[in-house]
Amino acid sequence: MANRAVFMDRDNTIIANDGYLGDPAGVKLLPGAATAIASLRRLGYRIVVVSNQSGVARGLFDEAAVKAVNDEMCRQLKRQADALVDAIYYSPHHPDAPVAEYRQDHPWRKPKPGMLLHAAGELNLDLAQSWMIGDQPRDVDAGAAAGCRTILLGNAPTAVAGGEGEAKPDFVVASLADAARIIVREGANPPPEPPTAAAVSPQAPAAPEERDTSAPVVKPHPPLQVLPAGAAPDAAGSAGKTAAEATDSGDHLDILEQMLQQLRHLNHGRHSHEFTREMFLAAMVQFVSLLFLAMAAWDAVAALNVPIDANWWFNKTSEQLGAIEWLLAALVGEVMVLALLWMGQSK
Repeated sequence: MANRAVFMDRDNTIIANDGYLGDPAGVKLLPGAATAIASLRRLGYRIVVVSNQSGVARGLFDEAAVKAVNDEMCRQLKRQADALVDAIYYSPHHPDAPVAEYRQDHPWRKPKPGMLLHAAGELNLDLAQSWMIGDQPRDVDAGAAAGCRTILLGNAPTAVAGGEGEAKPDFVVASLADAARIIVREGANPPPEPPTAAAVSPQAPAAPEERDTSAPVVKPHPPLQVLPAGAAPDAAGSAGKTAAEATDSGDHLDILEQMLQQLRHLNHGRHSHEFTREMFLAAMVQFVSLLFLAMAAWDAVAALNVPIDANWWFNKTSEQLGAIEWLLAALVGEVMVLALLWMGQSK
């Protein structure tokens, strides 16, 4: 079964950056971004970052700097809200680049959908059930071309009226936190049909021989391994969140609540049919109770051949007393079965 994903631009969507960022020290998460990503991932969406990084093609920094910035972004996401990103893809190309190695209009460079289509093949994504979020019209164009629903970040009247892209966003909101609320609200609704003009079907990832392999310098960033198991957090993390982080977490706590409600709604049917631990125990007790009933019947049949005097209640034979004890044990077992079944359904 294909996975759902939320594709996100990096700069001015997750982190604040109005220029070309090649220094990890300049990474600053936008308010609510970490909480939104953590919440969407708990809802079952894969989080995939897709970013144009033409600063490499312009000679401002190299690919190692791009990865260093990505790593720092992931570290801060993990520290603030235990948020994880499943994969990061970037395009270091530009058609007018000073660096010849990167001078091309690569299919991964947005507004082309190359990164999204490649991610769909690698991560088994259903693009029709996925979303693209970004602060530029090219993000909307890339998402629409891949068959995703799209959310543009920015001032609604300005973004719609002054957009340079060909595609119109499905929604325009102010922040990634607001976008997460839209996805929670619209996630259960059927998506629109994918555009028929798409060059590659979003439901069928390209075969390996069809994927572009002419630019080995463009590689997806490896899946996150920011803090290995058992690793101690840094001094800032061990001291606790800063006042700004604490305020941000409180302001966007309602996102988590909405996500939990959506999870309960989506999984209600599945949970109602799960074979729980209580059901297993109830089945075992039921089996034992049946054995008790069999033993009671055995002793009762044996007791029929024994004479019963007037004081039979006080002078029972061993067979009669055994039948009563087995029957009582079976009744206790049935009560336990009912209790276990009730406990399992009340969870």
